[in-house]
Amino acid sequence: MNYVLFHVPHASLKIPKMYYDICVKDDSYIRRSNLFLSDYLVDQFVPPRCHKITFPYSRLFCDVERFKDDNVESMSKYGMGVIYTRDLDSLIAKPSAKYRRRVISSYYDKHHNKLDKVVTVVLNRGFHSVIVDLHSYSDEMVMRLFSKSNNPDICIGVDERYTNSQLVDFTVSHFKSYGYTVSINYPYAGTIIPNKYFHKHCPMLHSIMLEINKRIYLTNYSDFMKLKMCIEEYYKKIQVFDF
Repeated sequence: MNYVLFHVPHASLKIPKMYYDICVKDDSYIRRSNLFLSDYLVDQFVPPRCHKITFPYSRLFCDVERFKDDNVESMSKYGMGVIYTRDLDSLIAKPSAKYRRRVISSYYDKHHNKLDKVVTVVLNRGFHSVIVDLHSYSDEMVMRLFSKSNNPDICIGVDERYTNSQLVDFTVSHFKSYGYTVSINYPYAGTIIPNKYFHKHCPMLHSIMLEINKRIYLTNYSDFMKLKMCIEEYYKKIQVFDF
């Protein structure tokens, strides 16, 4: 039995007061931007009784999937690094260096330390650790940010060091069997790797990203439940996947 861990970093809408204190937009503007940029409701697709790590705050406040060094984070040029200073339209916040250090040490690092710890315990017990990095996206967002169109229902993000090719093939086949269109590393690429293992060879650690196009689950309830069933079945199968 494999240990499957769902990682959900962007579903929360909760914004601490300290972020509003550095904002240059009013509260109603920030709330609208927060809703648009969030992976809205994607946490509802985590199967019952599944192990999961979620970040309890909005990605505007702290994006735990960014590198904390803006010099190596490609999204920092858009103002969407570890702390968002811009949305798709304009400047939204002006964090000081002191503020940035506080958020990273008190929120970002704690999240990653938790992820490192859980994965390490699993690996030390001799189990395969499979991280499913769960996200959603909108056609509007990727068009405006990257000028990308013809986006799939499901984008599968992989890292050649930590994503088993057989797992990729199985994942593609599984989602296609439910009638979804699938692409690999388009429009987004990569998947979360625990910091502790980022530069290490670890054949028992696997990670795969699922980027779900919002159009396939926010339209109506039946579409939502179809996707929920699909992901629950996927979880059951990768628990016993033969690596």
